[in-house]
Amino acid sequence: PPIISYYEILLHNFGLNHHQMEDWKPVVGSLLTLMLVTTIGLLYSRSLKASGTDVAPSGKFNLKSMVETVMDFVHDLAINAIGAERAGPFLSTLFAVFVFIFVSNLSGLVPGFTPATESFSTNLVLGLFIFLVFNGAGIKEHGFFAYLKIFAGPLLVMAPLIFSIEFIGLLIRPVSLALRLYGNIFGDHLVLSVFTSLTKVLLPSLLLFFGLLVACLQSFVFTLLSGIYISMAISHDH
Repeated sequence: PPIISYYEILLHNFGLNHHQMEDWKPVVGSLLTLMLVTTIGLLYSRSLKASGTDVAPSGKFNLKSMVETVMDFVHDLAINAIGAERAGPFLSTLFAVFVFIFVSNLSGLVPGFTPATESFSTNLVLGLFIFLVFNGAGIKEHGFFAYLKIFAGPLLVMAPLIFSIEFIGLLIRPVSLALRLYGNIFGDHLVLSVFTSLTKVLLPSLLLFFGLLVACLQSFVFTLLSGIYISMAISHDH
């Protein structure tokens, strides 16, 4: 049975053919995720202004408490991966990446919506962004040539070989981040879509719980590895 896709319906109204739709679906998914994240941020900012100087948790289950719970989680993750003294400048980056991936993954649990993270291209862009962040942090911490020297190893004789191996490993990092996220989200969304088209309600309802676990876990893994890469780049213990 055909699987409905609201993105395809939208793109069809713009006159795109099937192949063009496949190229543009991740873009539409990313824009939708960005709009949702921006809306959440504006609503959270509004709730902060409404609370004024009262920063104590209200104890109620609302948007403000959910956002602050996620912020606290990412804060602890960053401290464990990077360190309490060095994590500060990277908290906003890790939080933004976590929330974008998490919201995108959750959108895939709604029938008819394709998560942007199901596209390898989208995930590769996220991986390249983290690649620029941790290399920029490493260069800022050590200096350009001192940072490159880290990958050459302690022995001058072995420096060309070690540098080549380390440089290839460095380039593989964003690709590995993208492939890991793509494989898990694509597989989860494919299973959910197939069972939704076949059984409509019963089995998809059971699979939604596992889909939620995958959405949370993959957001956590991507953010954790990003924090580890940043920590490795700025570390002086090589």
